[in-house]
Amino acid sequence: MAQVDVERTTIVDLSHAGMSWGAIIAGWLVAVGIAFLMYVAGLAMGFSAFDPYDAEATAKGIGIGTCAWLVLTWVVALLIGGMFASWFDGRDDQTTGVMHGVTVWGLSIAASGLLLALGIGGAIGSGANLVSGAAGGAHGPVAMHGAGMVHAGNRTSDAGTLLQAQLMQRVRQAGAPDISASGGGMDGRGGPLDPRTANAATMALLAGRPDTAKALLGANTGMSQADIDRTVQSLSPEVSRARADLKTAADTAARYSAMAMWVLFASLLLSLLAAAFGGWIGAAHVHRVYHLRPYPRSAPLR
Repeated sequence: MAQVDVERTTIVDLSHAGMSWGAIIAGWLVAVGIAFLMYVAGLAMGFSAFDPYDAEATAKGIGIGTCAWLVLTWVVALLIGGMFASWFDGRDDQTTGVMHGVTVWGLSIAASGLLLALGIGGAIGSGANLVSGAAGGAHGPVAMHGAGMVHAGNRTSDAGTLLQAQLMQRVRQAGAPDISASGGGMDGRGGPLDPRTANAATMALLAGRPDTAKALLGANTGMSQADIDRTVQSLSPEVSRARADLKTAADTAARYSAMAMWVLFASLLLSLLAAAFGGWIGAAHVHRVYHLRPYPRSAPLR
């Protein structure tokens, strides 16, 4: 009986598992829905905790809570989004699940950056300004970037406005002649010192250029040089206080900006890890989602 040699050929499939963009987009939509739900819940808790009789403590507590809730929202939303992306993909390949979760995270970051570039961030900032104004101008640190920047900006504006008002009052007390009524001055307004000139002189004093301020007063008030020197000299304590207020406001704005950047960095980093873990755990337990029908595991190499 003759023997027949049969050659056996083994075919090895070296192709990589492809990305399911439909599953990624679906997971991203789930993450967006969860994030919106948590944002609404955060707003509801913030307004519920607002106490108009203790605006300073309330603003500080709401600011800290806002930072923590922002981080929690990103983490929870992208954890669930990455998990659903793996479930929508329907494969129990954990590596592919992690890739789907990370891609959901990247898509979320890209979409958020695009919305900010289109001006949504400006609208949110305007809303924060309105809320800050409605709070009655509460003083004290606020640990939320938008409200903190508004507070620092108000302090800067108040310092310059107060110094300008004091300058105009000192000029009026010095008995400067009303030269603007006879055609003098920069804009023909009545009074010894028009607001535009007062503002320019105030900025010069704050910038440490008293000679420029004196020249502006001499050219637009008709005061004698001695009266101008006395007026500027008498404002030295107010100028020092205004400079200190401006420095404090600048330091506060820088601190709020740094805090906001660190909160954003923590949110992005933790949400990246959460999205990757969500994709991994979703793929590892995908059989639980499809437990009502037979589910074949990943095809082995042939």
